[in-house]
Amino acid sequence: MRVQIIISGSFWSQPSVGSGQYLHGLLRCLPQVAPQHGYTLVQPAIAPDGPPLPAGVADVRLWTPFDRLSENLAKLWFEQVDLPRAAARLARGGPALLLVPYFAPPLRSRLPVVTTVGDIIPLLLPEYRGGLHVRAYMVLVRRAVRRSAHVLTFSTCSRDDIVAHLRLPPAQVTPVPLAAGEQFTPGDRAAACAEVTRRYGISGPFIYYVGGFDARKNVATLLRAFALLRARGVRATLVLAGRAPGHDPQLFPDLNALIADLELVTTVQRVDVPVEDGPLLYRACTVFAYPSRYEGFGLPPLEAMACGAPVVVSDASSLPEVVGTAALRVAPDDVVGWAAALGRVLGDPQLQAALRAEGLARAAQFSYRTVAKETLRVLEQAVGGGPGAKVRRGGREERLVRASSRPGPPS
Repeated sequence: MRVQIIISGSFWSQPSVGSGQYLHGLLRCLPQVAPQHGYTLVQPAIAPDGPPLPAGVADVRLWTPFDRLSENLAKLWFEQVDLPRAAARLARGGPALLLVPYFAPPLRSRLPVVTTVGDIIPLLLPEYRGGLHVRAYMVLVRRAVRRSAHVLTFSTCSRDDIVAHLRLPPAQVTPVPLAAGEQFTPGDRAAACAEVTRRYGISGPFIYYVGGFDARKNVATLLRAFALLRARGVRATLVLAGRAPGHDPQLFPDLNALIADLELVTTVQRVDVPVEDGPLLYRACTVFAYPSRYEGFGLPPLEAMACGAPVVVSDASSLPEVVGTAALRVAPDDVVGWAAALGRVLGDPQLQAALRAEGLARAAQFSYRTVAKETLRVLEQAVGGGPGAKVRRGGREERLVRASSRPGPPS
């Protein structure tokens, strides 16, 4: 049976963010493992051009009435109006469904909808609940998710949270673990160290962190643990990649002030790392640290292991599912425990070698071909039924624009 799979492409033009990485990995492999199906990516017309689409994937662009007026309203209209209408039209009467690979399914759809909910952080953590418009949006998408034919997520931890907080039957939620991108591979570590020294001025042993600076990432614990190590005479650098994207002190703690208070200004190096350099830093670091309190999955530790880095992570949320026994695990707020674990790795070349080998073996168990196969199993089952509610006939027709033509927005 040939199924027409229509996919929301809102994150196609953002390949460096988590939802974009997921969409790119999934869409690359779906036509490879099931070429008998049809695949169409539906994107907002105003989205920047992303990388070329994989072979076997068609592209449709949608304009909204709000493209010139409001980014938020344009996003809402695309998700709730244009996308489900376009999906119904693209189905052409055969078996079809709509895959929404992030937490924003339409409330009403003529086709069965499968929604990927990576996490429900805005519902679990007070710092992430946002203002009134964000909370209203979450009410909408919570209702919409309950109407989905099926829900995908990335870990058993997230599945349990979704079942509990969205009041879904356990059988309606399937965890399909993610994988590291193809670029995350082991390489010549000595060459990587030399290149990191040349590009970033980082030399000697260093602890590496990348993954965001919002409150749940718990970078303050890493800084305090590093301060303990320095006080004990351990000579190493802590390298923090990236910058906080906002200034809300509740959501983004002032890490620079903490670095100054802990007298770490000369030993903590903050760097901006372009996407293409991500594997390079993983390969060169002495140890990768990830102290996050909550993750729906946690890609950075998996990427680090795939590049051969020894890894220390929080023993919290989904992270034990990702690393298994291939990394050291520490309670997220145990500063002394973090200092001890990082000190062990920094001071023991044999432990470093063991963690590198175990991490590579663990990372090899995850692949996007497996993600695609498991996702297709769910999609094919969902085509046969599901609660996708019908949308009323009539009203505004969707404006479909093939990406190759890309005219200006409708007047």
